[in-house]
Order: sequence, then structure tokens, then C-alpha cells
Amino acid sequence: MKKKTTNPTPPRGFITLPAESGQEETVMQLLKHWGADAIRDSDGTMLSPELLALGYDVYSTICLVRADQQWPQKHPDKLPQKFLMSDFVTACSSIVHIDPMEGYFREKYRIDTLHDPKTWWQVFDRTTGQEAKAADWEFDAQTGRVTIRSAQPFHLYTVNFLVYQIWDSTSMYNHITNNWTCPHVVSTEPYHPDARRHLMAYFDQWLRERPHTDVVRLTTLAYHFVLDSDPQGTDKYRDWMGYMDTVTVEALLDFEKEYGYRLTSEDFVDQGYYNATHRVPTRRYKDWMQFIHRFVIAFGRELVEKIHAAGKKAAMFQGDHWIGTEPYSPHFGKMGIDINIGAVEDGVALRRLSDSPNKEIKEARLYPYFFPDVFHPGGNPLAESLSNWLKIRRALLRKPIDRIGYGGYLSLAAQFPRFVEHVETLCGEFRTILANSRKTASYKAPVKVAVLNAWGSIRSWLNNFGSEQKFFVKRPDVVAVAGSNMLECLSGLPVEVVFLSFDEVLAGGIPDDIHVLINDGQAYTSWSGGSWWTNEKILSAVRQFVYAGGGFIGVQEPAACEYQGRFFQLSDVLGVQKETGLSVMTAAVKFSLQPQHFITADATETLDWGLEKSFVYPACKTTQVLRTGGDLHLLLTGRTCGSGRGVYMAGLPYSLANARLLYRAILWAAGREDALNKWFCTNLNTDCAYYPETGMYVVVNNTESEQMTTLFRDNGQTADITLKPCECRWFSL
Repeated sequence: MKKKTTNPTPPRGFITLPAESGQEETVMQLLKHWGADAIRDSDGTMLSPELLALGYDVYSTICLVRADQQWPQKHPDKLPQKFLMSDFVTACSSIVHIDPMEGYFREKYRIDTLHDPKTWWQVFDRTTGQEAKAADWEFDAQTGRVTIRSAQPFHLYTVNFLVYQIWDSTSMYNHITNNWTCPHVVSTEPYHPDARRHLMAYFDQWLRERPHTDVVRLTTLAYHFVLDSDPQGTDKYRDWMGYMDTVTVEALLDFEKEYGYRLTSEDFVDQGYYNATHRVPTRRYKDWMQFIHRFVIAFGRELVEKIHAAGKKAAMFQGDHWIGTEPYSPHFGKMGIDINIGAVEDGVALRRLSDSPNKEIKEARLYPYFFPDVFHPGGNPLAESLSNWLKIRRALLRKPIDRIGYGGYLSLAAQFPRFVEHVETLCGEFRTILANSRKTASYKAPVKVAVLNAWGSIRSWLNNFGSEQKFFVKRPDVVAVAGSNMLECLSGLPVEVVFLSFDEVLAGGIPDDIHVLINDGQAYTSWSGGSWWTNEKILSAVRQFVYAGGGFIGVQEPAACEYQGRFFQLSDVLGVQKETGLSVMTAAVKFSLQPQHFITADATETLDWGLEKSFVYPACKTTQVLRTGGDLHLLLTGRTCGSGRGVYMAGLPYSLANARLLYRAILWAAGREDALNKWFCTNLNTDCAYYPETGMYVVVNNTESEQMTTLFRDNGQTADITLKPCECRWFSL
């Protein structure tokens, strides 16, 4: 084994940076230090003639639906719409008055008085779940109030109502976060034919005015992710994958013509849950998603054709108005973009970008964004970036991408010299990974994992938020997961990963090439599956898969749905059951702790499960109990079931120790313990990756302290290696 020296890191390239007029000297210094080969404008910045003359590739950013402000101001009926639900109001008599906007930011929404409320709105008695008759309520456009008559005293009532959005969510964020004082920005709803014609004509002119542009960066296309605001202008509801902002009356009518049924406001309001991504999706909601997706792809295709006709490349940023693009859909490739850009703050986000199935260039926009919410006196952007990069790098070694970049104001970043030095190292490491891997696949253990949930591949590598998230204070523009985070542990492991839906299992069973199924999530969420686990065909398919030799790993509340006397419907596979208060008088099976096991061979006694009391107990005598919390609550178990194996984990917050635990659990569940010591580091704080097509391999230190590790290659040879903090060291085979 010798260290590779014949393949030097390219001095520059594969980096996109924002640039600012008036900061030319700072921009040029950082372009040189970080080795960038492309510059772009960013929110609130422009590229001066001096910057355009530098010879770098130029990315010009446009969010077309909010680019022209004059047209939507003249056509207020062409603004984005959505259904909202009023706050709950208690009826103290037979007459109830409700101000639907009481709980919302009045600067952001305007009630739609153009379309008949009796046709599109709904009033519900939320105590009975019954819709009130249209004759029993009236809306007064002058007062903005709904009056309900014949109400049942002391029942709760809500109003589903239709609004126009009169302030774009991203514009609002910039005003609040960055103290912008420019006029409020509105968006144009492109579903209207006349609006779409105007937008396309505007875009033609925009392209003609930018002969210097090499890449048009669409940010993004048509519909903003869901971001609703309370009366103070702070977050009331947010869903990065939600389709709530895609509503127009015209689209609803066209949907009815195509699908043969009409959607109602309640199909969107969903009792106030708004079809959140962690809800098990209904067939009606998935139909709407497909309907909007087809429109968005056609809209994007028209833009891309114009970009290509102008001799430029087309890039799409997965942010802001990105709803409907669905990069994991088989239709996404029809849009024809050249570069797919995703915001990346951890390994899950990196894999969401890198694993997307189309062949376009994939570029990660890294955090922190160069905005004053982080880059301010006393701020610590270095700590955030280093924490992010160590997670991103784990995933990057498994599935490389093509480019990285940043956004915001370089002048802010330049005020933090240690951050500038760190990014220089980061950019060098990234280029070295590209050079030595040549973006080929790294070695993987002979195990294919399928994550089973209600969404399947369409929501691949999407963070699974649990109850802890509501009580977790974080920056609203950055994804950070509280509590269990199995996917982050999985993102850097040397195994092939796919995502599988219950619909697919129902239609065709478990694919023959799958070795291990993982079901991870809280009960009744889309991630765990909810009522899918009462479907006999799903249960039989999973049991047959395990009994024939497959592995099943359940995390948090797997296969959970109270039904037929059980909460965990696969308690026979996992060997455990959870007490929900309905069977407290039934005695639990007695057990003995098994301190030594393949799964826990690297584990310490201080593993973080995110909880101490799981209320999970053994369901059979053959369950191997590997870890318990306070009062004998089970935290980790294993069980042989037929020719296969089941593993239960009470939770799995991200840590290097938990990532190693998950890797061992996967190998054990698959019956492939023999695959462990192949391209494997004994120290769980370190990782390695081998690239068979290039003959190169790398050993990395995932911590900020020096680490010693023993590396196992695939031929039985070992090597002892000492790594500096965060070091990334390459070798030639």
C-alpha cells in the first residue's frame, strides 16, 4: 500500500460561487482561493461588467413566476391561490361568527371574493366531522366574516376558504431575515393560459438581454413549497414537499374533466393537516400530485427548449418554487435540464440529489448560505459548515455528484477568515474525490436495502421528522432533524439503497433482489405506514420475504397500527410488542440480556436511542434482547424468524456509533456477517471507500480529533493508519 501522488488535485473547477457588484476585489480573491470556475447572481445581488469580464462561466438566476412584477399587479386574479382552514371556534349558541383570516398574516393573503364561496368553500362541524349545509352559512365580503346558523352549541366549527397569496413566501423571508425594504414581491400563477403566454414572452426578452449567460438557473418553476404565516408573520405551517400552493379554480375544473370527479377544499385542508408529507397520502391527493406534476414538467420543458435555443444550458434549483418537479418521477427527464441543483446540508440531502435517477449534472448548494442570519458578529459559520461537511462527505464517498456551490453575499463570508480557509480545504477535498473516484461507484457490501413506506421512491431520501421536531428550535431555512434519524445513519453506509412503497408491494410483492427491508417511523405516519399494516397482502408478503431468508429492521414504531389485539403487526417477525395502555394486565415474556452479539460488537454502553423508555417488551421467548433502557424497556433486539431475521431499534439519532450499529444490523439481518471485514475500518469514527474502476481508496476521519484505525482491505490484508482531525487521505491499490 502506498499513498497516491500521481493524480494531483485539479487547482480549480467544479465550484460555483455567488458574486456581488461593488465587491469585485473580494470576489476575485475568493474565486482564486476556492478554485471556482463559475459565478452566479444571488438573491439581492448583481454581476457587474468587471465580474462578467473575468472569463468564468456565468449562471444567471431567474424565478420566472416572480420576475415581472408589473403584470401580476395589473392582473390580481392571476396570483397563486390556496385553501386555508380557519382556527377552531366553539359555538356557544346556534349562531357562530368566524373570521377565517383571524389566525393568518393579513399582509400575505387576500380572501378570494371572485369565485363563489358556496361552490368552493366548506364549513365543518369538527365535533361530528360533518359538513354544514351551504344554506346554513353565509360569507359577508364586507366584514370578511362567515356566519353559521343552526349550529350545535358547544361543537367546534371551522371554515375552509380560498385565498390569493399577495406576498411571495421567499420575498417575505428575505424582508424579515435580511431586512429588505424593497416592495413586496408577488408571484404569477402560470396555470392560467394568458399568464403562461406572458411569462414565456417575458422569458424570451430576458434571454435576449443576457448574451453573457452560460447557464440559466431556474429557481425553480411554478409552485412554492408550503409556507404559511401566523398573524406575526412567523411560521404557522411548513412542508417542503407539500402541494397546497398549487390550487386554482381553473385547474380544479380541468382535473374534474380528466379524472371524472371534483376535489373539494377538504381534500386539501385535510382536517387542518394539509396532507403533510408525514400523512399517509390518499388516492385523491396522489391524483392531484400527478395532475400538477404533468403541468409543471410541460411548463419546464417549454422553458428549457427556449434556453437551449438561445445556446445556453438549463439548470434547475430544487428550492422556492420547486413543487411539482418531482426529480424521482420517470417524467422528470422529459424536462431536459442539464444541471440539477439541490440545497445540501447533510448526508440525506446529498443522497437525495446524487441518487436521483436522471443523467443531468448534479450540483450541491452548500450551507450555510452567506446571509446575515449566520454571518453576523458573534456568528459561527465555520462550526455549521464543518458539521455539515463531515456528514455530506460520508454520503459523497458512496455516491459522488458533479459540482458544489454556495449562495448569498461573498462580502459577508470574507469577514470570517477561518471559514474562508475551511472552504478552501473543503473545495480541495471535493475536487480530489472527483479526480480519484472519477465519479465511479465505490465498493458496496453484497446487500441491497429497501426502505419501505407509503411514498416509496417518489420521496427518496427525505428526512423523517418525528414528534420531537415540534419542540426543536432551529433556523427555519435549514433542515435539521431532532430525535431519530435513521436515514442520516444509512446515507454513508456501503450498501445499495432503494425506496419501496406499499402500493408496489401490493402489486408485485418484495422484489427478488432485496435482502433487507427497513420500516422506520412513528405509528400512523406515512413513514411507518398506518393502516397499510392492516392489509393482509402486505403482511403476508413481508412475512414470506423474511421466512424465505430476508431481513426486516424496524425502527421506532414499525408496522404499527392498533388492530386485532396487537400494535406491532409484525410482532411475530420482530419478536417484540409495544404497550399502548390496552394490554397492561397481560404479562410480558421474561428475558435475559444478551451482552455479546454481532450487531453490538462495536457498540458502547452509552449509545443514544433518543429515549430511555420505549414501552416495548418481548413478544416471544426466542427474542434476543441486546439493549434495554430504564425499567427494562427494550431498545435493541434481534430474532431469527424462519430462514430470515428481524431487528428492532427503539430509535436511531444520527451519530457515528449509531451508523456503525445500523451497518452491523443490516449485515446480520441479511445473514452476511462475513462481508464485514472488507473495506472496513475498525474505528467507527473513521470510514473508507474503495473505487474498483480507478484502483484508488480513501480513509477519512469523521471527527475533529486525531483517530487511529485498522483498515481491512478485501484480500484480508490490514493496515494501521493514524489520521489528523477531519483528514481525508487517499491511497493507490
